[in-house]
Amino acid sequence: MQYLRNGQEYFQPAKVVLIASYTYENSRLLLLSKSKAYPNGLSNNRGQVGKHYIGHWAGRGGCAALFPKELNLWYGAMAQGVSLSNWSEDHFEHSGLGFIGGGSIFVNHERHPIAAASMDTFGRAPAWGSKWKAFVHDNADRWIAAYVQCNSFPYENTYLDLDPDVKDPLGDPVCRITAGPKENEPRASNYAADKAEEWFRTAGAIQVVRNRTGGAPEISTHAVGGTRMGRNPETNVVNEWGFSHEAENLGILGGSVLCTHGSRNPTLTIQALSWRTAEHLIQNWKSIVG
Repeated sequence: MQYLRNGQEYFQPAKVVLIASYTYENSRLLLLSKSKAYPNGLSNNRGQVGKHYIGHWAGRGGCAALFPKELNLWYGAMAQGVSLSNWSEDHFEHSGLGFIGGGSIFVNHERHPIAAASMDTFGRAPAWGSKWKAFVHDNADRWIAAYVQCNSFPYENTYLDLDPDVKDPLGDPVCRITAGPKENEPRASNYAADKAEEWFRTAGAIQVVRNRTGGAPEISTHAVGGTRMGRNPETNVVNEWGFSHEAENLGILGGSVLCTHGSRNPTLTIQALSWRTAEHLIQNWKSIVG
């Protein structure tokens, strides 16, 4: 197993190769690693590398609320924020809603002066000048925002491949992302954001501004997929242990093996799967090395 650049070996052959990088780079490295055995890229004879890419839907689906009093949000770490899961996954009745899954609502407890100054003016002041400064001065601690992160799924029209034109500083093609429009994720995000708006108004907000999401996922938010895990080699790159179906001594670690996205951050899942792959390698070293 070699990554060839201009006919030269970039990696020397090894008994076991583990790829552990960011989602895009895992797929990119495999697609660049062409040989007689793998003319379309390492572990890609079935054309599955780069497929089933998912970017988390977040940020644009949410709302901001203005309150008549200060909220005292100047202190505290972002990790101390509140996550509300009442309308995520199967925690609620979906009948007639037109989507599967759902969204978690996040509200952070931390605010710094520059972030505070980026507040929405809620149509009560211009976006610049002395009146804007006065509005921010009076309301910088009277607003709060919620964003929604929803279940996100793989689609045929969302995938990774090598850009035919753009190169990195070493002269290799960069990873290109193609993402088509979706229906399920915007519906789930907007439904949860409606609940966040109701939540803020019940808490005493005097005005709420909604951001309705649509179109394609945000490509840089919790990127996963591209070397999907599954038992069927026709539709997955790695098996349930994270090792390639086509190259049995090639293990892949990271978010690229995930099959779908929950409505929460994937870090702990990625960590657990990586430990699982490492443990499987240790316990089955002789059979994997051959």
